Amino acid sequence: MRINLIGNFNPNTGVSQDVSILHGLIVHVLGPETRVRRVPHFHPQCPQAEINFFIEVVNPCLFNYAGYNIWIPNPEWTYQTWIPYLHMVDEVWAKTEEGLELFKAAGAKRVLNVGWTSIDKGFAPKDWSKAVVPVGKNVWRDPKPIVQAYMRLKNDPVYSRLPALTIVSRLEMPVIPEQVTDKITRIEFLPEDEYKKLVQEAGLVVCTSAAEGFGHAVNEGMSTGSLMILSPIAPFRELTKEALWVSTSKSMKHPQCLGTLEDVEIDSIVDSLKMYCDMSVPQREAQSRRMREAYEDRHEAFIARMTGELKNLAKILPYSMEARLPEESDLPSVSVITLTRDRRAFIPLAKYCMVAQTYPESKIEWVIVDDGKDQIKDLVSDLPNVTYVLVDEPMTIGAKRNLGISRAKHDVLIMMDDDDVYPNNSILTRVAHLFMEPAAGCLFSTVLPSYDIHETKSFMNVPPITLPMAQRVSEATICCTRKFWEDKPFPDQQIAEGDAFISGREQMCREISPQDVIVSLTHRKTTSSRKAPAGEPNGCHYGFSDDLFTLVSEIAARLT
Repeated sequence: MRINLIGNFNPNTGVSQDVSILHGLIVHVLGPETRVRRVPHFHPQCPQAEINFFIEVVNPCLFNYAGYNIWIPNPEWTYQTWIPYLHMVDEVWAKTEEGLELFKAAGAKRVLNVGWTSIDKGFAPKDWSKAVVPVGKNVWRDPKPIVQAYMRLKNDPVYSRLPALTIVSRLEMPVIPEQVTDKITRIEFLPEDEYKKLVQEAGLVVCTSAAEGFGHAVNEGMSTGSLMILSPIAPFRELTKEALWVSTSKSMKHPQCLGTLEDVEIDSIVDSLKMYCDMSVPQREAQSRRMREAYEDRHEAFIARMTGELKNLAKILPYSMEARLPEESDLPSVSVITLTRDRRAFIPLAKYCMVAQTYPESKIEWVIVDDGKDQIKDLVSDLPNVTYVLVDEPMTIGAKRNLGISRAKHDVLIMMDDDDVYPNNSILTRVAHLFMEPAAGCLFSTVLPSYDIHETKSFMNVPPITLPMAQRVSEATICCTRKFWEDKPFPDQQIAEGDAFISGREQMCREISPQDVIVSLTHRKTTSSRKAPAGEPNGCHYGFSDDLFTLVSEIAARLT
């Protein structure tokens, strides 16, 4: 079996720990012969596999590379713009009951609460005079409240009994006030072995997170038997019932992601610190053992649940993307829509790309909509199956797309711009992937391999994954059914016409890798804002043939 683990593999993060745990379990349950690959989440393509696991971050253009797609998200990092993707994966694995309910409410088609665990730091004797605040890189674990609580206790008799506090944080934070530096130390980073020793020694872990998907820092502390001062967020309450809970001062819906954000009350942290100081050593030791037991119980339950789920996945049949593609005899006739206006220099390139297509020529109609003064009909009259639509007055791009489609004969519609490179399999790739997804009415690429024809530089244009799908679409890569267009044509606008065309219908859309679909050209007459980053070196040219490279270079010379 082949399995892709897709995510962010930056070290010393909760996500990297998730990947390690999942990788180890897969090999343990499914056997060492299982081939597990790690794929960075931003890659536009990946090896084929039976199963894709998306850890926290999702990449929809990789769905077709596996027979089964499972997403393990964290609510506080699941952007609301990603909600359509919950409908497109086969399963969502939640780590908590809160996650289960949030992803169900967001419309995921199958959600399981598999629980979760953390790597065991080891039960150890405690130094009750030491405490740790495990912030790391987590922006939701603001350490300021605990610092403020120590400040409020500075003149209280209990101050001398407060534990020495070590804040481990890579985040920017204010300088520790001088009056509490005798009690509070900030460390930016510790190697894993030193951090493990710190948590093992600490009698107390303080974690007043605004939100968590699970809570590795807390669960790791529980594995060592540390006592806890915690914010009362749902994931923490699921981990333990015995923390010294603080109160929230306010709650708000997450402005960008799922779930809520909780702000803690400083006075309640003060109260919890006093309660900790007033506990006897036997009370602390007894609670320490119970923390360890709670960690072990959850860990064992997680292993049992995951073992069962992974064994079920072992029944998935071998996957081949090629086997899902339609036979040539089953390929539908298609209409290719190309818009042009006074770009005679680019028409030889458009012809080159069209003639080179591997899609059956007899099944292609090429509809060209020309609203320019320098008409190009003479340049395409030698090609078969061309429908040339001449427009007397300039039109918006959206209106021209609608006009071209209205004149098209066929029910599968392909967008091909006049100034981009379309590899030989561009039409075939898009049509085949559209018919791989019966529920889809439209597909497109969002990541664009790009080439500056004047600077001869290659680069990748990657719109932020946090943007809504409709704002990431490349109109030049759209392939859709006529019915999808009839239900909602393109808006009559000059730019970003794909946004309104897609918006509200994301569940009917699919994203695909730009591999074999497009190389977007940037040049001095383009309407696009894409350009090579400053300092970008001369690149790979995407394997352009000598003839194609010469053709593109000649166009650049004409535009100079």
